[in-house]
Parts: sequence; C-alpha cells; structure tokens
Amino acid sequence: MKTFSFLAFFLLTASVMVHGQNYFRSGIFLHHSTGGCIWGPNGSNTSVPQQMELYNSLHGYIGPAAVAMNEEWWSPGDNEWATQHAFFEDPSPVTGIGYYLPDNKIVVIKTCFPASAMSGVGGPSDTLSPYLKTIYNYKWHWRHIVNVMRNHPENFFVIWTNAPLEPYSTNLSEAALSKRFCAWAKDTLAQGLDPDFGAFPANVYVFDFFHKLTGPSGMMLEMYAAGHGDSHPNAAATQLVAPQFVGEIFNSSIDYEVIYGMAPLNAMTDFSLRIFPNPSRGDFGLCFFSESAQKVTVTLFDQSGKMLKKLVDGYFSKGEHTLHASLNPMAQGIYYVRFVQGSNVETTHLLVKK
Repeated sequence: MKTFSFLAFFLLTASVMVHGQNYFRSGIFLHHSTGGCIWGPNGSNTSVPQQMELYNSLHGYIGPAAVAMNEEWWSPGDNEWATQHAFFEDPSPVTGIGYYLPDNKIVVIKTCFPASAMSGVGGPSDTLSPYLKTIYNYKWHWRHIVNVMRNHPENFFVIWTNAPLEPYSTNLSEAALSKRFCAWAKDTLAQGLDPDFGAFPANVYVFDFFHKLTGPSGMMLEMYAAGHGDSHPNAAATQLVAPQFVGEIFNSSIDYEVIYGMAPLNAMTDFSLRIFPNPSRGDFGLCFFSESAQKVTVTLFDQSGKMLKKLVDGYFSKGEHTLHASLNPMAQGIYYVRFVQGSNVETTHLLVKK
C-alpha cells in the first residue's frame, strides 16, 4: 500500500499542531458590494464571522491560534483588475498594498461582477489600455499581481476569480469569456502550468468564486442572484460560499505556516487523515496512518457543527489504512470530518459538489 510522502504527512499533521509564536491566521478582506454580500449574513442563517467561530470550535483553536478576519470596503476606486494591478505595484506604503501588509498576515482581494462583462480574447496591444476587459489583459494583470504577492512571503494572499453576472445582465459571449479566464486562473496559473509565469507561489491561494455560482454557460445561476438585472449574491449564495470562504482560506494559510517554517519539527505526530477526492460527490475515501494499535474514530459534521454519522469507530493496527465511504445523497456544501486517535484530534473539511 502506498505510504504518505514526508511532505504530505507533515502538511496534514502540522495544520492542527502548530505551536509557533507566529501564525498566518488573521487578516483582512478587501471588497466592494459582492464581497459584502458573501461576508453576510445577507438574509441567510450564516456569515463569514459565524463560520470562523465554528472553524475555531471544531479545530480547538483559541487565543493567538484562533482564526480571525476583518472586512473593509476597498477604497482606491472601482474594483477592476486594472485597479488592483496598479494598487499592488504602487510602491507607496500609504496608497499601495504595502499599507495593509504589516498588520495583516492574510490579505484577501477580489473584483465585483462588472469585471465579468468581458469584451474579447484580445492581444498584446491591449495592455496599452489596461481597463479593456479582455482575457489577454486579465491574464496580464493577474501575473503582475501574483508576482507582487510572491515577493512578500511574510504574508499570505487570497485572490478571487471573477464574480459572475446573472443572465439578465450579460450574454453568452461575455459569460464564456469570463468562464475561460477563471478556468485559466484556477486550473493553469494556480497549478504552475502557465508558461509565461511558471511555478505558482506557495503564499497565494486562488479562491474560485466564479465556478461556485455558475452553470455550464458561465452565467450566474438565477438561484444565487439577488434578482433579474441584479448580480449581487443572494442569501442562498451566502449560505453556500461563506463556509467555503473560511474553510478554503484558513486551511491553505495554516498549511503555509509549515512551508514558511513557523511550525517546529516536534509538531510531527503519529497520526494523519486524508480524504480523497475532495471535492467529492458523496463517495470518498478515508486514508489514515497509525504508528501503533489504537482506537480510531472518524465523525462527519455538517456546517452548523451537528454530528451526522460516525464513519469509522474501531481499533486499527499499526500502518496505513484506506476505507471507502458512501453517503449519498448528500447536499452540496461544506462538511467537517473529525479524526480522533488517542489524545490526538484532527478536523478537516470535505466539500461536496453536485
């Protein structure tokens, strides 16, 4: 049976066992109206602050180890990629991104839905008109923004893909262009496969907001729109995305603590849990490692913290074990999986997509 690589094992265990003095667990979310809707509660029964409380509770994070984030209406003007590009390359510690870096270990940025009103594929001459909403310009903006992020390894950055437009506010051409760009951002750039950029920095995470709310056409699903002609996310969108915002961002930033070197080597323990695939469609595998024969329990919780089912409950011998779990039907959304072995506890997230 395949064993974990040292790095994979280290990342999985250290995400809950970091005892260093400094953390990548607090920061700021810079946004306009769309981000404010997702921050919530926006008419839903959850919000990003509520999800952070739940995240801390499920992981046992308290004091300086607890995750936290503030939000701020981003003030340098409109919320377009051209504006973000200029903001990140502004050397001033007052008018540029440097203003936020000293006091925020995590910085989250995004654009609002007007960025999805794209005009074409474009070409090199587009950079002479930075506000042209073409795929060429957007890639150019992102490469420059992420390069500045890479040059600040003392901070962790999150960059959202486009906010989509609902059907009455766009057309098939615009939606397809936005979908194409966002797929490049998540599946090519963030995977280190873009030949013009190369390896993607470990201190940056791409939060693929666009594909969370769109259908095959690239248009925002009407079930997530505030109304006809209004592309602001509604309560259902907040309910869906707020838990993913918290889970994806803090899971990634805490993993970066290890890469940055903040976690001491004695944070290694003799247990680990891996879920695959993640995201899943309700069928998934559980892989865990035991250094000695101990009782293992693995329990599934919903996003409110309610226990749904014990997936594993028994004694397992030394070594790696892989089990299959089938929980169909499962509603789309974020779930939490808690692994307990002796005095060790690990909680990770499971994203279910339909």
